[in-house]
Amino acid sequence: MSTKTLSNGKTVDIYPLTQAQRFMYFVCNNFGKNSPVLNIGSGYYWKDDFRTDLLREALYEAMDRCDTIRLRFTIEVIDDHPQLFQYLADESEIEVEEFDFSDIPEEESFAIMKGWTKEIIDMIEKPINTVRIIHLPDGKNGMYLKFHHLAFDGYAAKVFIADVMGIYLSKKCGMPYPKPMKSYLEAMQEEFAYLDSEDRKRDRAYWMKTFSSDSEPIFNDYLLDNRLDKQRIENNNPDQRYITLFEGEHPESATLHYDMSAEDTEDILKLCADNGLSVPCVLMLGLRTALSAFNHDQSDVSIKFMINRRGTLLQKKSGGNRWHFYTLRTDISRDRTFREALSIVEDVQSSVFKHCNFDTLEMYHIKHMAMKTGDITHTYDSMTFSYHAPIPVPYESEAIRATTEGIWYNNDFSAQNLYLTVKHRANDNGLEFIFEYRTHENPKADLEVLYPKMITAIKEGVKNPDITIGEILDIIKL
Repeated sequence: MSTKTLSNGKTVDIYPLTQAQRFMYFVCNNFGKNSPVLNIGSGYYWKDDFRTDLLREALYEAMDRCDTIRLRFTIEVIDDHPQLFQYLADESEIEVEEFDFSDIPEEESFAIMKGWTKEIIDMIEKPINTVRIIHLPDGKNGMYLKFHHLAFDGYAAKVFIADVMGIYLSKKCGMPYPKPMKSYLEAMQEEFAYLDSEDRKRDRAYWMKTFSSDSEPIFNDYLLDNRLDKQRIENNNPDQRYITLFEGEHPESATLHYDMSAEDTEDILKLCADNGLSVPCVLMLGLRTALSAFNHDQSDVSIKFMINRRGTLLQKKSGGNRWHFYTLRTDISRDRTFREALSIVEDVQSSVFKHCNFDTLEMYHIKHMAMKTGDITHTYDSMTFSYHAPIPVPYESEAIRATTEGIWYNNDFSAQNLYLTVKHRANDNGLEFIFEYRTHENPKADLEVLYPKMITAIKEGVKNPDITIGEILDIIKL
């Protein structure tokens, strides 16, 4: 920690970025510069005898309780190099504006709020978050939130929404007032302490050993016109196992959104509860089986796995960004049953979880140096997966909960070629599958083939856990 006098004359304590922030900032500068890749736009709406005054009070109180609403950034020149630092302002300095879209079609209001989400945030010594009250047609009301990814990740955003709703309902109908949030500065200091800890040395040794002793991974494409097959021919190298891909250009993106029924979702949840498994393992097994089908039934499949490290109450309720990206590689033969394959995925996930405090940037540096390519443009992981576990948001009644809608306003720019987010719907807990893909060289038609194959693989396995992976591959073959 050091101090700096800001342009407004105020002197503040400034801190370097945490590991997760450094990775996000690196990604922004290298794979989406001058685009809003770090903007998160979301909405939360419901139908009740709405009290605008109480929601406004709740929003201001929730902002006062959330440190990262007050998070700011500044540039400091160190050894002739400008570097980004963070600090906390004394106040949020955010005015909660109100917008009435009740007289226009909902698709028009969606387009307006999506436009807000795409606006570049001026992040130097200014508020970086936006909070607004929204009125929609058909009696729906709620809030629009625009957060900066260095201050909030998806988990932190949902915790903020839950806090707002807890305060709102305590004012409206006497529900218990929510417990306080936790200190972002305290959580940040934990992050910095890890850098000089024995845990970090242990985690680094794990990743060094993993990448040095494991065989070389192999790229599994999600495109029907397989890029590895093409590059093997172009390079006259039938044994090539990576593709050359520079993701720094063409960040323009679009999304494909699919819903799984609440009943099918409940089948997955029951399988996991009965067998002591985690939900992302079922989803990742379906995804890796679909990728296998796209790649000549390849048994060795790697994806990027996005992990939100929040194991303690301090980590869960302090806001901030804790997303880290890790390689999750599984080798599952055709004769394995779905049940056995789930155990393999679970074991690999558990191994990664034990070492997921490690700096993503350093981990990828180790990986590329350990592999014979040694080049960051040489890619083994074709896509990224993340699962957002449900966070309880209080509601006044089941009838009102059934009207609840959580919306993600995509900013139409992405730092990754393909990113699958799976989360639960607010109204019935069913799963949503959101594929965000760069439109350049990513045909939408190919992605529309990937999802149904992934879901078929999941449903076949959940229905009959003793079915073999080979039998599933025969069902979903191209």
